[in-house]
Amino acid sequence: MKKIYKSGVVRIESQGPPAVLQYSIQEVQEPGAHEILISQKAIAINFVDIMYRNGTFPIMSFPATIGGEAAGIVEHVGSGVTSVKEGDRVAYYNSLGSYAEKRLVNMEDLVKLPDDISYDQAASILAKGLTARMLIRQIYAVKSGDIILVHAAAGGVGSLLSKWAKALGATVIGTVGTEVKRAIASDNGVDHVIVMETQDWGAKVKELIGNQRIDAVFDGVGKATFEISVKLLKNGGTAVLFGMASGNPHLDMNYLSKRQIRLVRPALQQYLPDMHSRELATRELFDAWRDGSLGTITPTVYALKDAAVAHRDLEEGKTTGSIILHP
Repeated sequence: MKKIYKSGVVRIESQGPPAVLQYSIQEVQEPGAHEILISQKAIAINFVDIMYRNGTFPIMSFPATIGGEAAGIVEHVGSGVTSVKEGDRVAYYNSLGSYAEKRLVNMEDLVKLPDDISYDQAASILAKGLTARMLIRQIYAVKSGDIILVHAAAGGVGSLLSKWAKALGATVIGTVGTEVKRAIASDNGVDHVIVMETQDWGAKVKELIGNQRIDAVFDGVGKATFEISVKLLKNGGTAVLFGMASGNPHLDMNYLSKRQIRLVRPALQQYLPDMHSRELATRELFDAWRDGSLGTITPTVYALKDAAVAHRDLEEGKTTGSIILHP
């Protein structure tokens, strides 16, 4: 007879505002073939979770458990699992259903954690750090002397991206939503911080760069920023649109073509298609943390039961950096 485990879980019965996130106790079966049961220690909240919760992305059946990133310890393994064993410390960044105390994960989705990376650090930087690496190492290879523009520079991806780009020798111009976040972005290595609520950010960038132009813009905001951003790029510059927190922007493809601006709308899975590529990328990410390129990782922590509060705070711009849940 198969063993049944009890697990706290946050689920939704329908898509909508943060209040649809409800905590309950569910039963979890022991793992089947190629599955691993994880006792989760830290669960990441990413903006894409909000998009699943609010209906931007469809969910086909309910109740549903959202979230795709967490770190924890292997509690039990199913048949055919050879890559990990019970007691191993592991993490994942792309397996839907992470808002839970215990859960089953396919062995192909896991990466092993080095001893010097804590659960909180792993849940804070894995998806966001791999995204930052994709943006500045694979899509546009940032180099010394570059001038780059980073939107939401105090956010989860933006903060890691800014720190890493600065370590590579770039001049980083970053935007933030509120005055409160100015100091945070400065601490992240941003050379020039522009506060959108009080400044005409497009005019301020022009003032800062003078006769120069931006080499690359990294935009996770979308509609509110993209059209102005591309006008600040040099001819042949790179516009990376990796998020749409403010909605889908208008794309004037004729304008982009005329100025030979390279537009990239990436998805992380395109750049990390298999276990080998994930292992290499994860190793480089953890090395960047070790050598100080990513600075100090201090996530904001909420209890799993308070996932709705965390979502509300993230949507209202009250948080900075990474946000994690503790079961």
